[in-house]
Amino acid sequence: MSSQQTNITITIQQLNTLLSGVIVAQKRGIYSFEESGVLAEPVKIVSQFIKVHTDNEEHAKLEQNKTTKTHVNTPSTIIEEDDLTLKNLI
Repeated sequence: MSSQQTNITITIQQLNTLLSGVIVAQKRGIYSFEESGVLAEPVKIVSQFIKVHTDNEEHAKLEQNKTTKTHVNTPSTIIEEDDLTLKNLI
């Protein structure tokens, strides 16, 4: 084995597709009982990884929407009627 490392990139969608394929195969009885047992832990780890990634993406989108809404709803000028109302209160 060489000491050279190879970087591999895999997307969440690719992981999700692979996981779905393993689950479908298991439901169809493709794997023996022992093989299913061996696959249980990696399937659990990948499922958790995908869930965390998806939750983080949703959280980031919500934060981005909050920021956008804050900027959109902030008035850029003061309306003259508000000035008059403030003067009447003083």
